[in-house]
Amino acid sequence: MRNVQRGQATTEWMLIASVLAVGLALAAYAFLPGFRDGVSGLASDVTHLFAEGETNGSGDMR
Repeated sequence: MRNVQRGQATTEWMLIASVLAVGLALAAYAFLPGFRDGVSGLASDVTHLFAEGETNGSGDMR
């Protein structure tokens, strides 16, 4: 008789989807300069907000 496991497929599909999403983001970062610039700008904004201690969302996000 076969051992049937239920409820595992959803978790497996979510793991596959997350690996594909990370791979797509890495490919975009590697090959699209605009995406790389956007990620760098986001990192700069987050660093600035943490340095200033702004946590209420009132920072100037350009």
